[in-house]
Amino acid sequence: MAQKGKHGAGADDGTTRRLVTSVVGVLAGFLVVALAVFVGVKFFGGHGQTAASSASGTPSAAPAIPVPNVPADVLAKLPRATTEGTVPKAPVDLQTQSNGRTINIARDMPGFARPGADPITVIPKSQFGAATWLPVLRTTSGWAQVRLPAKPNGGTAWVPEAGLGMAQTTWSVKVALGAETITISKAGKKVGSWPIGQGMADTPTPVGQTFLLGSFVDPKQNFSPVIYALGTHSDTLDTYGGGPGTVAVHGWPTEKGRLGKVSHGCVRVPQATLDAFAKLPTGTPIDITA
Repeated sequence: MAQKGKHGAGADDGTTRRLVTSVVGVLAGFLVVALAVFVGVKFFGGHGQTAASSASGTPSAAPAIPVPNVPADVLAKLPRATTEGTVPKAPVDLQTQSNGRTINIARDMPGFARPGADPITVIPKSQFGAATWLPVLRTTSGWAQVRLPAKPNGGTAWVPEAGLGMAQTTWSVKVALGAETITISKAGKKVGSWPIGQGMADTPTPVGQTFLLGSFVDPKQNFSPVIYALGTHSDTLDTYGGGPGTVAVHGWPTEKGRLGKVSHGCVRVPQATLDAFAKLPTGTPIDITA
């Protein structure tokens, strides 16, 4: 009996030791997990944010906002965002700078007043026969807000970024109406500055942020070898000689005709400016100031 009792007591002690060891192991495991969580929150910011994004100060990406399915019959009724079009419901922003960010509208696609909302326009994949590149004002949740080439001036729309190419240009243009100059810069350094002609008092050149939409040659005119159309329009005229009232940068055959307040809103420049404009990619930001 004593032997049995001794054996029984030994078995209880072993069970107790194994139980204590198991409890200690579990507690140690919890401590390791808790320490890892603490370190992750402390150094990586938590919420799945990576070390790289934390180090750069960039917040973790917000979940993508779904792209609504827009039926073909709805698309067919929407105004087109071209230099000849008007998008009445486009939110207006004449102040926000793109800082050279552009996006390629690679296919005819709807533009929205805000991400995931009802569409307000159709943006075509080409302007003046060339690919459409529009300035990007801001991005969020898989969407980009772009500046439109249609009326009203400063009109914007949101497009889903998926499948669209993004680019960055270091070129920029400033038209200073008060100083009567146009200045082209690259990477913040002035490439050249020239005197300009601008809109007359009753047909002023509109001010605000705009962009280079494209270029074309009009065989019916002889005042400029090429015309550089901007993404803005006259505030006082609906048409220039039958056209849509698009403001452009173009030449003029006489120096007197391209100095001072002489145009219907376009910016008249010397040949050297046209030569410099030939280097600019479409979507280049243009700031027109009073």
